[in-house]
Amino acid sequence: MAYSGTISQTVFDTRRVIDNAFRRAKMLPETVSGEQIDIARDQLYLLTSNLANRGVPLWCVEKIIVPLYEGVGDVTLPAGTVDILNVNLRVLQEVTGANTVTSTTYSTSFGTDTPVTTVGVLWAAAAVPIIFERSTDGVGWTTVQSETPSASAGEWTWFDLSQIISAPYFRVRATSGTLSYSQVYFGNNPTEIPFGRLNKDDYTNLPNKAFKSLRPLQYWFDRQVPAPVMHLWPVPAAGSTVYQIVAWRHRHIMDVGKMTDDVEVPQRWLDAVISMLAAKLASEIPEVPADMIPLLDAKALQAELEAWGEERDNSPIRWAPNISAYTR
Repeated sequence: MAYSGTISQTVFDTRRVIDNAFRRAKMLPETVSGEQIDIARDQLYLLTSNLANRGVPLWCVEKIIVPLYEGVGDVTLPAGTVDILNVNLRVLQEVTGANTVTSTTYSTSFGTDTPVTTVGVLWAAAAVPIIFERSTDGVGWTTVQSETPSASAGEWTWFDLSQIISAPYFRVRATSGTLSYSQVYFGNNPTEIPFGRLNKDDYTNLPNKAFKSLRPLQYWFDRQVPAPVMHLWPVPAAGSTVYQIVAWRHRHIMDVGKMTDDVEVPQRWLDAVISMLAAKLASEIPEVPADMIPLLDAKALQAELEAWGEERDNSPIRWAPNISAYTR
């Protein structure tokens, strides 16, 4: 027997997803007009957007690091944020040494092997692409990670390193432009403290919403347009500016782009997305036979149930009932 020898290498780009959806609706792709393609792309975008209302797709959960600024209690989250699942306040131990600075590099000699887990840059001008490098002798450098931050003057960007290897030398280097900064922070030994989530009534009933503290530990998640806002309490004080909010957010599926772009859904969801798109097209496009609508709706429902049924991480669940009120 001969097998392909590959796994998960078959690509379903946007065009292929739409073509399959039209075929399920009994419309051959060669008969589909440009206007109908545009309708299909719109419906695919609405479909993937609506999945956020039905559950939390595991591939749409990601970690973000949010900087803190003195006196700023309202934190606007990145576009596409649906909800915040977990939030921690992170405090780092700063590691310092002898610094060497050029127009494109910020290098530190720690004097001994020292791990760096997180790097922060307070920009003095618009952010530029950077890389993080380590060295054993200060001469030959090994790239640890590359980043393309987006920030303006006066804004922090924070980065967790995927490789944590102790070295006596560490540096930040701009790969284009000038490394214009007000502060560069190298940290390790992170300590994270969970935030408490407030509802709207609890937040609005706070007597002093401008109260400052070194460690804000509560927030109200305000779902606004175009992006939700975290209202922090207490408001960050001056010493909080080297702390970070580490949040795990539920975001929307990536936008439907060009026809040659992939749809951001995993392989296990492809059949469900095609079935649901076919059902939507049946209701939108008059050329689809009317008697196909109930059949396509039923198939879409079944495919979606199967997909959500496997949308799990199989981790153990621990129950900790509090029965102290009944045992005193």
